[in-house]
Amino acid sequence: MKRSVVFLGVLALCGFLAAPAAAADKRWHLRVFAAGFDPDLDVMVPAENPELVRVTADSDLGFGAGVEYQFSDLFGLELGYMQASPTVELSAEVPGYGHLSLTDSMSTRVITLDLDFHLTPNSPIFDFYLGGGVASMGYGNLHYVDPDGDPLDLMIGDDLGYSAKAGLGIALGNNSKWAAFGGLRYIWTDLEVTQEEAATFDFNTFSFTVGLAYSF
Repeated sequence: MKRSVVFLGVLALCGFLAAPAAAADKRWHLRVFAAGFDPDLDVMVPAENPELVRVTADSDLGFGAGVEYQFSDLFGLELGYMQASPTVELSAEVPGYGHLSLTDSMSTRVITLDLDFHLTPNSPIFDFYLGGGVASMGYGNLHYVDPDGDPLDLMIGDDLGYSAKAGLGIALGNNSKWAAFGGLRYIWTDLEVTQEEAATFDFNTFSFTVGLAYSF
C-alpha cells in the first residue's frame, strides 16, 4: 500500500508541475487493444502429500481499453482496463498416482492509472511515450478437482501494485485522428492464495498490446 501511495503522490506532483505548460489544444486519446498477458509465476509450494507442489501460470490473450487526457504537449493521465484468464497449473509427483496435474483459468482484471510522458510532441506521424503508475489487480478464485473427485478451492486476494510501460502510435495518415499503436507493460504485484492458510507469491506480469487509437 505504501508504494502505491508514493506513486500517486508522484503522479499528482508531475501533473501540478506540468500544468503551467498546458497546451491550448487539450486532447483526448481513446485506445482499444488486444492484450497478451504473460504472468511470471513458477514456484514450489510445501505440502503434505506430496511434499512439494509446483505452481505455474500460462500466458493468455485478452483485451482492454484506455482513455488518456493529454493536458500538455508532454504529459497526460491515462485510465486503462484490461482482462485475461491465464491458466494456473498445480503439478506434483504423487505416490500411487505418478505425475498429477490440475488446471483452472484465473479471471484477471487490471485497472491502471498512468502518467504518460510523450517524447515526440512535434511529430505529426509518430507518438512515442513512456508511462508509469499504479495497477489494481482483481482475481477470480481457483477451483480444482483431484483424481478422487474431491474439490480443491483456492481463494485469491486482490492486490494493488505498480507498473511501467512504453508505447508507440503511428498515425494513419498525416495529422489523422486515427492511429495504430503497440505497447509493452510490466506490472509488479503479489498473489495471495488461501486454502487453510494464506500464502503470498510474486505475480509480476509482462503484457504487450496492439490496437487502434482515436484522438479528439
